[in-house]
Amino acid sequence: MKKTLLLLFLISFSLGFGQITKNVFFVGNSYTYTNNLPELVKNIAASTGDILTYQTHAEGGARLKQHAANPLVTTTINQGNWDYVVLQEQSQIPSFPDTFVQTEMHPYAKQLAELIKNSNSCGNPMFFMTWGYKSGDATNCANGNTAVCTYEGMDDLTYNRYMDMALLNESLVSPVGKVWRMIRQQHAAMDLYSADGSHPSYIGSMAAAYTIYTILFKKDPEMASFNGNLTITEAQAIKSIVKNTVFDNLNTWLVGANDVASRFTHQITGNSTVEFTNQTQNATTFSWNFGDGNTSTLQNPTHTYTASGSYEVSLTTNACGTNSTKTKSVTISSLGTKEEPINQIQLYPNPVQDAIHIITDQKLSATSLTDASGRTVIFQLEKTESGYTLPMHHLSDGVYFLKYKTGEKDYTQKIIKK
Repeated sequence: MKKTLLLLFLISFSLGFGQITKNVFFVGNSYTYTNNLPELVKNIAASTGDILTYQTHAEGGARLKQHAANPLVTTTINQGNWDYVVLQEQSQIPSFPDTFVQTEMHPYAKQLAELIKNSNSCGNPMFFMTWGYKSGDATNCANGNTAVCTYEGMDDLTYNRYMDMALLNESLVSPVGKVWRMIRQQHAAMDLYSADGSHPSYIGSMAAAYTIYTILFKKDPEMASFNGNLTITEAQAIKSIVKNTVFDNLNTWLVGANDVASRFTHQITGNSTVEFTNQTQNATTFSWNFGDGNTSTLQNPTHTYTASGSYEVSLTTNACGTNSTKTKSVTISSLGTKEEPINQIQLYPNPVQDAIHIITDQKLSATSLTDASGRTVIFQLEKTESGYTLPMHHLSDGVYFLKYKTGEKDYTQKIIKK
């Protein structure tokens, strides 16, 4: 009897030891409230011994622009107790022309992301990547936006715009649209859509829920026993895709880079001198690595580089009860003169699996791509609305160096292929 009690105690202890609690605010529209997506995520978490507490603000057709101006949303964000705030844009806007996106989406994504970080010292924004309509956006296709005439075209734009939002705002992304695409490719009989070809069916919402759970809790979705109304076969197929697409590639969705409490900004002031400003709240220790062999423990250090190049600068702090590190790339393009603003060109994800995305409004030309041994490899730089894409799926795992040029300035970027 004593052995049985001891065994039960050890089992209970092991389950409780791994328990994670997350407090999340979901901000979206009908894609969020259809099938009560947050509650599905909560049920999945409960089946793995985890706890999700949440609030939801979701109005049909609501845009980030409306949420940013809504005192119900901003007041709730300002409570300051959120581990994550999940942001979902209206379904069509991410696939609109670039000029519209730049004026009607990005400023409000930035406004909300900054509010979240300023009000939640230990919390971060997460963008809920949606999907292309089942047969494309017929209305906007007829109005001249031919890029959205097919599911693939609309989905590609939606994917790129959500990745842009997450990268530009140093946030996470929950790649629901990517998971949907994999399901469509591998399990075509699963209908992810409701009758309107836009909103999620129950299966579609469950795919979204497994994806969001995986990003929130950083756990293998195959551990979850909650299948909802899905058959065991359906649930297992979706969990497998989420594991392979999301859990096994968390860095692709900017979890390693942006799911941290440490934060800083930087500005080049001239003569290759960079002013670094800590933005981490509630930290008492600061460990800077400037990427050139020099370090500092000051809260807001200034550092002068002696050579041009791209430097990986990191700040490690003890905020929120644990050490976390934020890393950014700082480019010194020339010495002795005042520099242009840094981070005009942004590359992600790095490490990479399929393709590097380059966000820039400048004309860029890639001069070479070499591996660690210096061997030149074949590559093709593809133009996109937000910059360029460099496919790397055909290359072996390893370290590569991309040399590119903007104007009269040359740069070299180290890329890790996994």
